[in-house]
Amino acid sequence: MTKVVRIHAYGGTDVLSIENDEIGAPGPGEVLLDQKGMALHFADTMLREGKYFLKPELPAVVGLDGAGIVEAVGPGVTAFKPGDAACYLFALGAYAEKRIIAVESLIPVPAGIEPKNIAGTFLRCMTAQYLLRQSYRVKAGDTVLVHTAAGGMGTLLCQWAKALGATVIGTVGSDDKFSIAEASGCDHVINSRTEDIAARVEEFTGGAGVNVVYDAIGKDVWDANVAALRPTGYLINYGHMSGLMDPIDPMQLNAKSLFFAKVSLPHFMSSPEAKRAMAADVFEAIAEGILDISISREYPLDDIVQAQEDMVARKTTGSVIIVP
Repeated sequence: MTKVVRIHAYGGTDVLSIENDEIGAPGPGEVLLDQKGMALHFADTMLREGKYFLKPELPAVVGLDGAGIVEAVGPGVTAFKPGDAACYLFALGAYAEKRIIAVESLIPVPAGIEPKNIAGTFLRCMTAQYLLRQSYRVKAGDTVLVHTAAGGMGTLLCQWAKALGATVIGTVGSDDKFSIAEASGCDHVINSRTEDIAARVEEFTGGAGVNVVYDAIGKDVWDANVAALRPTGYLINYGHMSGLMDPIDPMQLNAKSLFFAKVSLPHFMSSPEAKRAMAADVFEAIAEGILDISISREYPLDDIVQAQEDMVARKTTGSVIIVP
């Protein structure tokens, strides 16, 4: 038996149902994974509400990312053996004590990395990789603006951008998060709720503006982002926490010859080779101490309702995981 979190309808946290399922042996090309941690992302709450791009046929076990130890392998599996650590992304059914998963979905976790920790940070680390190293390649001397700099994603972006030699400006939602952003590498921090973002960026940069904005907020900060950028700057949006963005006025971008990209991780790891290369870059950054993959909070699987409610209420900081 394995405990799982399943939804039978889309809606509020009341649709999250903790159930017990029978679990059999892995089939050809499959692995039985004894899970040590499961990621908690804002996307999980959107999926539960039916607002995410992935809308599974219901009922469905929810959760997308996790990591654990291989307990058994099915026929034909040679890439993993019992006892190996592995993690995965975008494989629906993560909220479970144990799960059977296709071996092609798994990435080996190098020795020395705690599976429980990588469960909560692997998606964010991979996202940081494609944002900082592919969407716009941050280089020494750049100035970057990172929104939600005290959150799980923002802290990783700040850490890696700082290690690449950039000056990092971060926004946070309250004054008590300043210290988190600063500890993650921010040279300057802005309270996005009480301060004028563009005016503060102008002050910090001597009127020059930033080379690139990394934004997961969307609609509410669009004008501030455009104003904060220097000519030929890059506005990289990878989320819309404040709601779907309005149609874009090309002439607003043309005023400073700005580049805009709306990006998503799956398109950057569309081949196994690309996924492995990104993961190798991530694991190297972790090994070098650039990325801190420590967990800020754990919620037992039985407390999934509270965990998701805290996430929506923005009561969480750093990387948060669900544990069996």
